[in-house]
Formats: sequence, structure tokens, C-alpha cells
Amino acid sequence: MPKDLQASTSRAKHYGSIDGLRALSCIGIILMHVQANTSYDLAGSFAWDTFIPSLTWLVYLFFMISGFGMCAGYLRRFQNREIDLECFYKRRYGKILPFFGLLLVIDILMERTPDAIYEASVEGMLLHGLLPNNAVSVIGVSWFLGVVFLFYLLFPAFTVLMKSKKRAWTSLALSLWLVVCMDQYFFSPYFVTNSFTPRHSFLYVLPLFILGGIVYLYRDDIARVCEGRRIPALVLCLAATVLWYAIPGQSRGELFYLKSLVLFGLWLSYAIGNDSKFLASRPVRYLSSISMELYLAQMLSFRVVERAHLLYVFGSAGTTGWLSFVVASCLTVAGLIVFIETYKWAVRHIKARLGKAAH
Repeated sequence: MPKDLQASTSRAKHYGSIDGLRALSCIGIILMHVQANTSYDLAGSFAWDTFIPSLTWLVYLFFMISGFGMCAGYLRRFQNREIDLECFYKRRYGKILPFFGLLLVIDILMERTPDAIYEASVEGMLLHGLLPNNAVSVIGVSWFLGVVFLFYLLFPAFTVLMKSKKRAWTSLALSLWLVVCMDQYFFSPYFVTNSFTPRHSFLYVLPLFILGGIVYLYRDDIARVCEGRRIPALVLCLAATVLWYAIPGQSRGELFYLKSLVLFGLWLSYAIGNDSKFLASRPVRYLSSISMELYLAQMLSFRVVERAHLLYVFGSAGTTGWLSFVVASCLTVAGLIVFIETYKWAVRHIKARLGKAAH
């Protein structure tokens, strides 16, 4: 997921445990996509039928982290009028577009269709979140980037909503009412297409960004409450996770939305109030640092594993099926890391060459 969720400024405190949430959530979504694009015969267990598919909803946590991270990096600076808007937007594009643009070029070369060119043209401007139906097929997972980048574009207005705690809570209540309006009326065949997915809509996930901002406003209070209560806080989060699965409504509706807000809000609060050695460990920090690239390129790596016939190396059912799934997932992640590190090396090499040529 986008690393630039916590902009590095001299005034922003870095929350290492949030790196862990981001990294583990990204890996979870990769596992979900591996399952969704394979045909292992593993049905019948909670892990396969419920848990792994449910990892798709970790995108809600990413949205919440986006709201928190952008506030941590920029809220006070915007409110104090210390931000140059041109530099702000240049930074947003500069962080995302080079790597994403490479993926778009690769996809166009593989698809070689006019439709791919049309879609990539909008995605290349990072404006696909404004499409009436944000369900692009070129880099299919990039719908998330479209929503998040729209949040970046609107962040100056978002800072107005975060001017006070009272205003932030009022904004959350109003945004939740918008979710009800959309669920009950606007997400009908008259307004949306059959392929439409609610979470692809910025307005639908707006409460998640706002709650992330609210958690930021209460960050000091949360840290004080959690101080010395690490185990109880973790138990509370785990209990909320169990309840999330136990309470009916696993895919749509206001109840599902509210329980997801509570669950991910608790986990985000836990990460703020506790310096977890595991969540802030070096390997996890590394995965977090490339989370955007991991997320965007995951299907490219998966297709390489698939075409190398490495999805079912130990079989597709029972214990051997699980082993094959784990191996395929690990190979997908390993391939991603190799691809990303190669890209980073190439960028450094090109910059060095250009620097020498300039002198």
C-alpha cells in the first residue's frame, strides 16, 4: 500500500507499529488474491472459506491509515498555511507515478488492445477514482490507488473537517449518513453498473479516512490510555476481531460497515499506543516501505508464478494443497521483492548516469 501515508516531516512523530499494520495487511491481501485466482480443493475449513477471503477488507484499514498518516504529516502544516500546494501535489505524483507508470506500460504491452490504452490513459493521470465506475481492468487492483489519490487531491479540504474534534465527529456522522443513502438508494441499477463495487467509491469509504483523522486528533489521549496496558489493549483488539466474524453481515450493509469501523479503529489505536517489537521490526519495516509497490504489482508476480507452473507443486487438496498455497504465496511475494528491488536499482543507476551527464 502507498508508503507516503506518513509523510516524513520534522514535526511528525513516526509510529513504528503502524508500519507493521500496513505490511501485514498488504501480505494478507496478497494471500486473498492468490486464493481468488487459484483452484485449490481446500473448502470446508474456516481458514479457507472465511478467514482468507475476509482479508480483502483490510483495504478498509489501509484507508484509515491513510487518513491518520496524512494528518500526522500535513494537518498542522496546512492549518498553519505552511504548505506549498504545488509542491504538495508534485510529491504525491512523484511518489506514485514512476512505478505505477511502469506497470501500466507493461500491462499495455501484454494486452495490446485499445481498451487497455483508454484505461491506462486515465490511470496514468491517477484520476480513475473520479470515473463513474471505478472498476478498471488494467492493473485491476489500482482501484484502491484511485480512491486514495482522490483523498490526496481533496486533502486540503479534508483539513477543514479536522479543524476541531467536534467538527471531525460531526463530519463522521454526516459521512455515515451518506453511506446509508448510497446503500439504500444510489447503489441501484439506475445509478451504477452491474460490476460496480461500493468500496470503489470515494464517498462510500470517506468515513474511514475521517475516522483515521479522528484517531490522529486523539493520539495523545490514546497513548496515555494504552500506557502500561499493552496486554489488555491487545486482548481487546483480538476480542473485537472474534466478534467481527461472529456478528452476522460479512460483506455488505450498515452493520458490516460499523463493525469494521470499530475493529480497524481499535487496531489503529493499538498501534499508536504500543511500540510492538514485532510490528516495528526491521523485516516488517522493510515490507512496509515497499507496500505500495507490493500491492500494485502483486498480480504481475502471481502471473509469473502461474505461467511457471508453480501453483500446485505439491498438489491441490488436503495438507499438500495447503503447502502448495503457502509456497505459491511465498513465491509471489519473493518475486515482488526481486522485481521492486530491480526497479529501484535501475532508477538509482539511471539517476546516477543523468547526474554524471549533467556535470
